[in-house]
Amino acid sequence: MTDTTSRVGSGGAAGGAGPGRIGEILVDAGLIGQHELADALAIQEREGGLLGRHLILSGAVTRREMYEALATQWNAPLVDLLAEPPEAGLLSVLPPEQLIEAGWVPWKRSGSGAIIATTVPPTEELLVAARTQLGVTDIVVRTTTDWDLSQAVAAACRTQLLFGASDALATDSSDESAKSGLRRWQLIVPGVVVLLVIVGCVMSLTTTLIIVLTAANILFAMNIIFKVVAAFRAPFNNRDKERWNDEVALERVARGLKPLPSRIPDQDLPIYTILVPAYKEANIISKLLTNLGAIDYPKAKLEVMVLLEEDDEETIAAVRTMRPPEYVRMVIVPPGGPQTKPRACNYGLSFARGEFVVIYDAEDRPNPSQLRDTVAAFRQDEFERTHVDASQKKLVCLQGALIYFNADYNVLTRLFAVEYAAWFDSMLPGLDQSHLPIPLGGTSNHFDTKVLRELGAWDPYNVTEDADLGLRVAAHGYRVGVVKASTAEEACAEVGAWIRQRTRWIKGYIMTGAVNTRHPVRWFRVNGILGALSLVALILGTPIAFMLYPLVLGFTVFTYIGVQFIGLNLPDWLIVGGTVNMLFSNGMIILISGIAAWNRYNWRVAMFALLNPAYWILHSIAAWRAAYQIVFSPHHWEKTHHGLTEEYEDSAFEGNAAA
Repeated sequence: MTDTTSRVGSGGAAGGAGPGRIGEILVDAGLIGQHELADALAIQEREGGLLGRHLILSGAVTRREMYEALATQWNAPLVDLLAEPPEAGLLSVLPPEQLIEAGWVPWKRSGSGAIIATTVPPTEELLVAARTQLGVTDIVVRTTTDWDLSQAVAAACRTQLLFGASDALATDSSDESAKSGLRRWQLIVPGVVVLLVIVGCVMSLTTTLIIVLTAANILFAMNIIFKVVAAFRAPFNNRDKERWNDEVALERVARGLKPLPSRIPDQDLPIYTILVPAYKEANIISKLLTNLGAIDYPKAKLEVMVLLEEDDEETIAAVRTMRPPEYVRMVIVPPGGPQTKPRACNYGLSFARGEFVVIYDAEDRPNPSQLRDTVAAFRQDEFERTHVDASQKKLVCLQGALIYFNADYNVLTRLFAVEYAAWFDSMLPGLDQSHLPIPLGGTSNHFDTKVLRELGAWDPYNVTEDADLGLRVAAHGYRVGVVKASTAEEACAEVGAWIRQRTRWIKGYIMTGAVNTRHPVRWFRVNGILGALSLVALILGTPIAFMLYPLVLGFTVFTYIGVQFIGLNLPDWLIVGGTVNMLFSNGMIILISGIAAWNRYNWRVAMFALLNPAYWILHSIAAWRAAYQIVFSPHHWEKTHHGLTEEYEDSAFEGNAAA
């Protein structure tokens, strides 16, 4: 290409001032009319953002045409970075994330200087930064498209990106990664316990049974009591929370600040990145545009990345057929191991430009207000820490509530919906109110992008990477909160698929507990007694409770048969205590989940809480599968297929869920 762009030296001014405004350039070129320009300017005034992006989103101009006009304005000819990629080694001077954020890349060497390709105005500030970072005195400016820039970074920084997606956490902070699996002592201790039980049964069956049943009841009760207390925390604190919000509003007024608006103006909203990891989802990916298009957020400030594995040709073809709008783009994740959802999310995070980032699954239907509600919550936290309570931990993640659009499909989906209603509408708000670490769900996690990167993002070797990250956030002195806005997704409608999905979740809980107890004393010093309580009673306690459930549930039958027919002599306190524990535990879970499901859905769903004792048997099967896999295949990801009930709709459910 001919060198016609302005050359800027170490003391020169930017040559990108160019002739005319971008709108005038487009009109003069005959690419848009005055009415299209006026419409785009009106939207820009209302929503903020870049005029060019509004014109592209409206279809008035193509991306290529817009950047050609910018090239004219900046007096910096357009270059195609795919046809003429950056010279080898030039992009290694900066991390990929920094290149994406900066909006420019070094393209070629030019004598004692360098040529850069930019997607943002070549201001003097940018040119000074380029000279400093590249260590040159002369800069030549070219223009490129944002799509070209992303592709160039992906190609030139492939090794760095794949390392960051797969092994950065394991390398930089090995004690926080599940890559190395269980420690030797974590494998030996359970084996020793099993051996002691076997030996004890041979030596004294009755004494061993008393010890085992007592321990089982204590551990089971501890997990249930923790959940019950957490679940009942939220209802009793709602009024206090509302009063706290009122106090914050009064505090703002007293300090001469404006009250927080009930709805943040569009022009004040930041760029928001949505990551949609999808694998073998060709049957439901077409729903994506409809679901995300309903989000109440300026499209000029949305960045949606559909993350697809390179070998998933069917889903890639389906996305291309959809011809998504300009704010949605497909990101192909190069092959590598482990091929998991968190690895794909880590790869996509490297290209994220948003101040906040959220994960949605391909079938998710987020509440339209969810992103706005999340931004408001983050802004509220920022104000509280600045003006009200400086000791308050920084909020870096918000978990949205998950509900099911197919809750009424069959018995299993009803049980699943009942369980999730209790978890997201009672348990997590209770943990939030109690300032305890919150294990995240696999979707609708909203993060402060900068802090997420600092934490090492998701662990691709943990199959429940969300719960793991929730604890890691707390371990680093940050806070996870909850946001009321919900996301509808599809509940497993088949027992086999449910057990495989739950096996993965429970295996991840076990691995998360193992990772956080590799150095128990050090972990306790960092997280304190509340963090230890959450780890032991919830993260480790849940898998243990599921595995022990058959013992606890069968306790009454077992003792009756033993006492009546084989003369088993168990103490009365154990028989009474075990029976009360079983009845109390199941009764409280039925009560809590039933009330939550009634509030979230309707009585037709809530009544299935009565089947919770049978539902927990499925959990026990999954827990024992997880215990086996944690030893022999700790990183294996059992894929959950979606779309089996995608077309199912129930008007009664939709009406209740919308509330």
